[in-house]
Amino acid sequence: MSSLRSSRYNFPVQGRDGRLAMFNAATGAIFRLEGRDAGALSTCLVDPAQRFSAEDFDDELLGRLRRGGFVIAADVDEVAIIRERYWRARGETPVVLTITTTMNCNLGCYYCYEERSGARLELADVDAIVELARRNVEASGKHSLHVDWYGGEPLLNLGLLEAASAALQTYCAEAGVSYVASIISNGTDWPGDVDGFVARHCIRQAQISFDGLSTNHNKRRRYRKGFGPGDSFARAVELVDRLVRCARVDLRFNIDRGNQGDLIPFISFARARGWFEAPYAAVLQPARLASYSGASAFMRGHELTLEEFDALRAAARAEIGDGERVEESEIPDGLPLPKTSVCAALATHSVVVGAEGRTYRCGLQVGEVARAVGTLSAAISPEGEAPDAGWWESFDPTLAPSCSRCSFLPVCWGGCPKKHLEGDQHAIQEQGRYWRNNLPRLIAAAAGIEGLCDPVIPPELQFR
Repeated sequence: MSSLRSSRYNFPVQGRDGRLAMFNAATGAIFRLEGRDAGALSTCLVDPAQRFSAEDFDDELLGRLRRGGFVIAADVDEVAIIRERYWRARGETPVVLTITTTMNCNLGCYYCYEERSGARLELADVDAIVELARRNVEASGKHSLHVDWYGGEPLLNLGLLEAASAALQTYCAEAGVSYVASIISNGTDWPGDVDGFVARHCIRQAQISFDGLSTNHNKRRRYRKGFGPGDSFARAVELVDRLVRCARVDLRFNIDRGNQGDLIPFISFARARGWFEAPYAAVLQPARLASYSGASAFMRGHELTLEEFDALRAAARAEIGDGERVEESEIPDGLPLPKTSVCAALATHSVVVGAEGRTYRCGLQVGEVARAVGTLSAAISPEGEAPDAGWWESFDPTLAPSCSRCSFLPVCWGGCPKKHLEGDQHAIQEQGRYWRNNLPRLIAAAAGIEGLCDPVIPPELQFR
């Protein structure tokens, strides 16, 4: 009879009332353990060196353990299964075309890592943008296109957005391809017909950023010379009041040591304006201001620790009282399910168009011409030999020394790939700390367990 063993992706949680559950990160299954042998079984299930025989279990228990992936054949290579899932996801993730209309911005946020240069796409680039979209959609074999309008502040180049949006929608209609769009904006320079703009450009989702309530927000998001003066907070609030009636709004709340006290009052402010109960209920996205690139390394002195940030997110969840209204970037679906998709930077047929006409894999690299992987058209000279292109094509967290041994791998896939490209060990280690500090809470919520005995996963269960 073939030998069985415990999965390396099993995680236990226990409530103070003695209730015990097991979660498998590779399948997303949760199994409540009950009875006098529950503790002993839990101990066995977190040890992948533990060997079993089918005769060690009654048939019903063995069937549940095997269906949930908690017990597997001893010769199964679990990492190879995750690797196959990862590469399948890279090919199956929907086509996303991110278009940086301009690198310019009307606001001067102190932490901004972008150059805020005058680079901008021109109407003459529209045909090349449509051709790029056509090639990627056809190569993918899919029948959908998601366009993400990006900047700088994308609406500072409204003419390009209007023209490119119309042309892309015409192509999609003629090719039988569904079209949807999203936009990331500071919310200060939208056209007056918000409803019409959203409908005309098929905008399903808009991310609007806040840096606190009025005083902190306006101090941090001042109008740059030549664009102001003005009240950027009031303009963004006015926009959200209208957007929540026609599109999903993600309220990105940027947090550092100086404005952390505004988070809970901001939630009260948003609730009073009806944003969480609107026809398109807003979602709060707490964002920890941190060093996103070498150009913003100075942020190390302003950023909250991961533990401080997690505590603020917990307070936000408690204040809103609806976990679905607070989104964590690590688990956008609200559950620690095994990953089945990748970020657009890793999707085989997705691409970012920079405002200067070069193409990138990651939107956070736009403007760093040495990081470009191509050009929008032959009229634009490439910068060097695009040394990162091969890295993006081959990046595989299941082969990375640390990630391949990590039991969070199925729900994490290494976190942000850009951090791996840059060798940012600080950020990579923080990703592991997030899961150690938060996975028990997420499992307990899904299993209906309150009052955890141990709210943190010990390092020995991360690396097995």
